[in-house]
Amino acid sequence: MRKIAFLLVLAAMLLWTSAASAHMLWLNLTESNSHPPGHVLASIGFGHALPLDDFLVGSHGAIKIDKYQLVSPDMEKQPLGLPETTNYPSEESPLKASVTKGDLGLRKITLSGEMKKGTYQVAAESVPIFFTQYLDKDNKERMAPKSIDQIKGISKVLLSIKYQAYAKTFFSVGEWSEPKPMGYDLEIVPLTDLSDVHVGDLVDFMVTFRGKPVNSDGQKIHYLTAMSNTFGGPDGFHLGDMLIDGKATYRMPAAGQWMVNIFYSQEVANNPDLADLKGRCGIVHTAASVSFDVNP
Repeated sequence: MRKIAFLLVLAAMLLWTSAASAHMLWLNLTESNSHPPGHVLASIGFGHALPLDDFLVGSHGAIKIDKYQLVSPDMEKQPLGLPETTNYPSEESPLKASVTKGDLGLRKITLSGEMKKGTYQVAAESVPIFFTQYLDKDNKERMAPKSIDQIKGISKVLLSIKYQAYAKTFFSVGEWSEPKPMGYDLEIVPLTDLSDVHVGDLVDFMVTFRGKPVNSDGQKIHYLTAMSNTFGGPDGFHLGDMLIDGKATYRMPAAGQWMVNIFYSQEVANNPDLADLKGRCGIVHTAASVSFDVNP
């Protein structure tokens, strides 16, 4: 019952989802060198505002993490442990405020002199979720957190969606090295050294879907957006660059934490790249983000 409730919360969110209103998934990373060789703190962000906005499960949206891991420069992977997604009840207080417990995947990664040099990735991906709205054989409207092929007695499909989100952030041990793709369906790969970005620097990214560059054309324009808690974020403003052959470029206007993000929607019908989803859903929503810091 709890699993069904969780999925229906997410399904309801997806019904009204758009690039502007959808909850985003991202990763936060803080580096500390106070005690050499240092450590990094990683956590998961969910919602609309950097660095932390909401828990992974709540009344305004829900997401469940499938994988949360540390990845070495040569793609060795270390699980970081999945965050707990219990939806704890709020506790009322004499201060007329309510307090809610939760887990945002806060992890301490202690560095060592034996680590391989290069760029490390902290990466998270959500559990893929299907949601179908349909008419049954009695012409009654129903909803189910399942793909079309898992539902019996459908007379007409009204809406069928698959949703999944991916997030990455980076730190380097020694010199920055070009990070390798994780192999996600939708992936943002930095083409610029993100370990030492300053205000005014140009930063390049490549965006791919199932290994192919995401490209704007005469039928649809795709944007990679960039937002920060120090530039436009509190006002709901973001930068956007149209993707041409998968590439987007920004000249960073302000110091602070930044996130680049894309929300990519495709119809399954007549799409050979999504042939494996034919008969399972009609629309695929996929999101991806990369977060990094810009220095003054």
